[in-house]
Amino acid sequence: MKFTRIIETVDTHTAGEPTRIILSGIPRLHGASVREKRDYFRENYDYIRTRLTYEPRGHAGMLCAAVVPPSAPEADFGIFYMDDVQYLDMCGHATIGVGTALQEIGLVPAAHKDAYVIETPAGLVTIHNNFNEDKTFVESCSIQNVNSYVIENEICINVDDIEDIPVNVAYGGNVFAIVPAAKFNVEIKPENAQKIKYYSAKIRQACDKIIGREEYRITLVQWFDTPKFPDSDLRVVHSSGYGSPDRSPGGTGTSAKLAWLGENGLLPIGQPFVHEGIVDGKFIGKIKDIIEVDGHKEYVTEITGQARITGFHKFVFDEKDDPLVEGFLFE
Repeated sequence: MKFTRIIETVDTHTAGEPTRIILSGIPRLHGASVREKRDYFRENYDYIRTRLTYEPRGHAGMLCAAVVPPSAPEADFGIFYMDDVQYLDMCGHATIGVGTALQEIGLVPAAHKDAYVIETPAGLVTIHNNFNEDKTFVESCSIQNVNSYVIENEICINVDDIEDIPVNVAYGGNVFAIVPAAKFNVEIKPENAQKIKYYSAKIRQACDKIIGREEYRITLVQWFDTPKFPDSDLRVVHSSGYGSPDRSPGGTGTSAKLAWLGENGLLPIGQPFVHEGIVDGKFIGKIKDIIEVDGHKEYVTEITGQARITGFHKFVFDEKDDPLVEGFLFE
């Protein structure tokens, strides 16, 4: 067997959702920004995404974060994100995984160990690592996300025979349609993943038709319900409608929710807001500041969660003799 490509990764999970962080093996990417490099990768090397997220190396819930040189002078790293279905402009759970892993494997400059900046396709994100008492490992990671804002405070859609579904549309690094799970009579638990996926695709289509603007096309649907735990504010799950639902409480989705809460006077600056995910992991969100941009409010948000390294991998690819080198996907 002759290996034609080797890719090295460190894998993490954040509140149950995996992140495969690509450290080496990506060809040189052209572009004046991380967004342009991401787009160049998508156009020329998308097979790397599918090989790492599809079986037998990945699975339907796998998300990858590629580490590339930044273009912004204030950034320490460039990061872009991709899963088994699509490319994302920003991903909160993955950034918490990246923030934890890059620190713990010694890649973060010593002068920036407490706070450093990454350049994402959505913009600059600040990572603050919270260490344990002995400062021997990262106990939790806080990210100051790109600014979040409300796109539509509420619209109503119909899906199949379910009418008058209230939807809040907000941006938190990706565009979210926020819907009450109770309207669909669906509890947020793993055994309902297929129902959540089915309806999410329909919700996306209905919202995109009403909003009608390409830049506000829905990336993910956020389902919310009453929490399972007394110290949580809401239970949530995010689904694109095409891949496997997010196991974590969703970082960019939490930012979008914070913006909506702030816009409606339901969450003051600095007050913690706790989202629990479908497998019970938790993120703590806060509004750090509110600023005026072009006549509307934008919300500076901080999301805190825990990530843990799960493995180090050196993936090899035999493009000549392995008939399944491109992978396959079961959902």
